Amino acid sequence: MFRNLPPLSKGIIVALVVSVVVSILVPSLTVSVLPLFPELVRRGQVWRLITYPFFMFASMHDLLGSLFTLLWNGFIVVLFGAELETIVHTRQLAWALTGSVIVGGVVFSFLSPEGALAGPGIMTLFLLAGFAYLWPKREISIWGLFWVKSWIVALAIYVLSIIPMNGMQLDTSATNLFGPTFGAIAALLYFHVVYRQYLFGRGFLNRIDGMFGRRSRAGTGSRSRVNAGSVQTQIDAILDKIASHGMQSLSKEEREFLLKNSQ
Repeated sequence: MFRNLPPLSKGIIVALVVSVVVSILVPSLTVSVLPLFPELVRRGQVWRLITYPFFMFASMHDLLGSLFTLLWNGFIVVLFGAELETIVHTRQLAWALTGSVIVGGVVFSFLSPEGALAGPGIMTLFLLAGFAYLWPKREISIWGLFWVKSWIVALAIYVLSIIPMNGMQLDTSATNLFGPTFGAIAALLYFHVVYRQYLFGRGFLNRIDGMFGRRSRAGTGSRSRVNAGSVQTQIDAILDKIASHGMQSLSKEEREFLLKNSQ
C-alpha cells in the first residue's frame, strides 16, 4: 500500500515516522528544532514556520500511545490525502498545504506570542477537510460494518482532534485547538475558491473574477472564457460523478482529463 501512495502523502508519512524515531532516540533534538515558538521565530529561526507540523514527540514510557498517534495521523493521510492528491495533483496540493502551514504559523505567532505550536493537526485536517469539501456524500466504510458520509467522518475526526483527553482533563492547548481548526478552515477556503463546486459563494467569486480577472483582447478573451467555462463544467461533472459513485466509476479518458486540467 505504501509503495502505491502519491509522492506528497508518502513524504508526509515518512517525515512523521522519522520524527517519532528521532524523538525516541534523541528527544532533545526534535524539541529544540521543530516546534514553533514565536519568540524564536522573531530571533531568526524562521524554519519553524514550516517544521512545526512534523513534530511528533514520542517516548519509551508511552510507546503505545506514541505509535497510536502516528498510526492515527498516517491513517488520515492514506485514506483521505492520497486520493485528494491524485485528483488535485501533487504540486498544486503541496503548494496549497505549504502556504496554509506558513500562514497558520504567522497568524499563531501574532495571536499567541508566548505560546507554542506543534503537531501534524494542521496538515491532516487540511487534507481531511479538502476531501470532505470535494466529496461530502462519499461513503466511508467503518471497519466494514457500516458506511458513513465523508463530511460526517470529517466532522467526527475534527471534534476528536480538538478535544484530546489528558487523564480526566481536557487538553485545550493551542496545538490541539489552533492547528486543526486553521487547517480545516484553510482547506475549505482554498478548495472553494479554486474549484467552486457548490453554489454557496460561487456567484460572488465569479463576479470578483469578472471585476479583477485578466484583461485580454476582445476576440481572444471571449474564446478563452468560453473554453475555460467548458473545461470547468466538465471538471464539475466529473467531481460530481466521483462524489456519487467513487473514483472507480471514472473512465480512462475522464481520469486523464481531470489530471491534465487540475495541474
